[in-house]
Amino acid sequence: MGKLTDKEAAQIAKALGDPNRLAIYAQIARGEELYCGEICERHSISAATISHHLKVLTDLGLVTSRKEGLNVYYRSQPEKIAAYRKYLTELGGK
Repeated sequence: MGKLTDKEAAQIAKALGDPNRLAIYAQIARGEELYCGEICERHSISAATISHHLKVLTDLGLVTSRKEGLNVYYRSQPEKIAAYRKYLTELGGK
């Protein structure tokens, strides 16, 4: 994983600035892998809205997905969030 650009960091900040999206990301990051139904069970927002949030997180590389039968499983990508943390640390100075 290379260094994040300013644009990539801003997109991640914007994505994680949404409380529902942050909660979904945190739920996925704390576990090994979750399928969409498990994510939907824990949130009071519609499945369509959760699907949208998952797409944003996937497009940014914060999570990956795989399909198995009728289920889609999501897993966090720790390298991406580590690159974001490094970007913020460097932004704050040494």
